[in-house]
Amino acid sequence: MLYGDWIGRWGSSFPDREALVDLVGNRRYTYGQLADEIHKMANFLRNECGVVKGDRVAILALNRVEYVKLFFGASRLGAILVPLNIRLAPNEFIYYLQDAEPKAFFFDKNYLAIIDGLKSKVKIPQYICIDDDNTMGKSLPAAWGGLSTQRPPEVDIKPADPQMIIYTSGTTGLAKGALLSHGMITWNSIITNIGWDLAASDVATIHMNMFYTGGWNIFHLPLFHCRGKNILLAGFDVEQILDVIPKEKVTLFVGVPTMFQMMLASPKFEKADLSSLRLIGNGGAALPQKVRDVFAAKGIAMMEGYGLTEVGPNNFQGNGKPGTVGKPMLHVDMRVVGNDGKDVPQGQEGELLLKGENMLVGYWKKPEATKDAMPDGWFHTGDLVRIDEDGDYAIVGRKKDMIKSGGANVYPAEIEANIIQHPAVSMAAVIGVSDEKWDEVGKACVVLKPGQSLTLEQLQEFLSSRLGKFKIPQYMVVVKELPLTVATGKVQKFLLKKDHGKPDNN
Repeated sequence: MLYGDWIGRWGSSFPDREALVDLVGNRRYTYGQLADEIHKMANFLRNECGVVKGDRVAILALNRVEYVKLFFGASRLGAILVPLNIRLAPNEFIYYLQDAEPKAFFFDKNYLAIIDGLKSKVKIPQYICIDDDNTMGKSLPAAWGGLSTQRPPEVDIKPADPQMIIYTSGTTGLAKGALLSHGMITWNSIITNIGWDLAASDVATIHMNMFYTGGWNIFHLPLFHCRGKNILLAGFDVEQILDVIPKEKVTLFVGVPTMFQMMLASPKFEKADLSSLRLIGNGGAALPQKVRDVFAAKGIAMMEGYGLTEVGPNNFQGNGKPGTVGKPMLHVDMRVVGNDGKDVPQGQEGELLLKGENMLVGYWKKPEATKDAMPDGWFHTGDLVRIDEDGDYAIVGRKKDMIKSGGANVYPAEIEANIIQHPAVSMAAVIGVSDEKWDEVGKACVVLKPGQSLTLEQLQEFLSSRLGKFKIPQYMVVVKELPLTVATGKVQKFLLKKDHGKPDNN
């Protein structure tokens, strides 16, 4: 098999090499042992659940080793894994399950009540609890001891065959199921391994949730692809992370700004031994300079990244240059275009278009959305970028978020980056609101630090030396929290506009 059997191949050639350290279940797996476990899972899916090529297999669970086994077991059969977001409200699962139509639905005991409420509302042939409980369906542990470790029959898998459906985070509305193919996931691994020199000697933590691409395609799967070692955690626990990095000699780590800020706030951070780390990547949002400076003092350079569920996500060769994500990775093509679809001159803002073998094959059951996203074979990201004099790309902001004020383009991301430098501000988002004179002006939605206060006039004064006058928000509202996507923590500005989209201070 050219696809779907990575662990099986390594398990045959390097059976004694350590592959996975499961800190949730307290077990260490060699590639040979993990291959046997994956064969058991594939045989369970095939013989007990009737899963065949093209069937969807859903899972609702915290990070755990069964998640990894299920992904590779389903892949071995040509079936499609559908990871579900653990932070959704119970009734939200109805849409995802009706859309994906899984043949089997795996879950852990934390979600028994949710499963109980869903069974009368969605039609799924097989329910399987991955803990020792059979109240809502089959119990996987009860069957595990009797399963064969024999390799299941080979399946003809093509590069374009879907391997996973990951539902997009929904910053603009209803989520879409991105079809990640075997070819896409394989090519992302190749691109990552070549670009960042990943090797069998590397070690990374799996701490990001496995219901979105960050939990799979940044280091997790690329590292398995090159025979490295993954350390599995239930999620991001800052104290555990700071203990695990020196203990397991972790060399690769990726996070989002919130994670790094939590690390800095930990009492353990100052004395933490992070000397084994050779690469730290940041994604999801721009990294505050103060965070970069603290890590730099420990001798650690941080690389900004940019990716999407739909493409990559490892698309840029970061070089540590502040404010940029570096240059395009090998095998990833890029264009920067204006509203007329033509390439813009270097130094001018335009929409980023991506193309490569690391691109989705489409959106599940949504041909119109697929056509809208890739009308000309290029994936239209909706993100605005600028290429500087060194050829490095800087992410300017979302095209849909851009504010057109008096004929000038105003980018909320730039304003937000300055607002959060105010000592009273914890988080900030800027939206455009209507204005009779300027068509649109900015409105700042800010979350304050405990015990702090801030007026619009104070904020405007603070920004006056940092931004041009036309960029400074004309309105401000203090909110308890910003609406964030549950996977990546991106601000859902369509919800802010719904609640605070009027030209006032409310």
